Amino acid sequence: MLFGRKGADMRLGKFLFRFIITIIIVVIIAAGVLIWYIAPDRKLNLNYTDLNIQDKAMQMLKTKKPEITLNNEELNELAKKELIKHMGDMPPQVTVTGAEFRFHGQEVTADINGKWEFIPFGAELTFTMDADGSVIVLKHESTKIKSIRVPAETWGLGTLSVPLKEHLPDILRVDDVQFLDNGVKLTFKLNWLDLPSLF
Repeated sequence: MLFGRKGADMRLGKFLFRFIITIIIVVIIAAGVLIWYIAPDRKLNLNYTDLNIQDKAMQMLKTKKPEITLNNEELNELAKKELIKHMGDMPPQVTVTGAEFRFHGQEVTADINGKWEFIPFGAELTFTMDADGSVIVLKHESTKIKSIRVPAETWGLGTLSVPLKEHLPDILRVDDVQFLDNGVKLTFKLNWLDLPSLF
């Protein structure tokens, strides 16, 4: 009887050991699949170039219209520059390593690459865009990592404000902002006699 009980205890011990090992293996595989799933689809960076207004001003001289258009690429550069200023608004465990903004009228989508602690991820952030005088305002609406929605309280970026005055000469004062499918059109109050001072 004693040997029977001892044999049963050994079988139970082996079963529990195998069960625990199986659970550990499943957890490791699941974690690996999750890390693979949320990994960025492409390489992005945070490099940006400042807005070159001289070419735009030359175009204004040719057209005799006090307006310039900022295309998707130029808005992306401005938004990336502003995003860098807001790194402190991110959760402390998140490090952003790259970004690309796409503009469609007043709807903005940003592909963001980053790391959560040491785990790389790719996220999609959506914003609504508006204008407040000469400031372009991007209000963060939602975040997705692939098909997984991230609650706002986990990652709420708030508002990115792009002050156009910082990128324009003093003689160009923004009078109106019009949202286009692939950029924005800025109309200025301008003394045409001052325009040659840009060159």
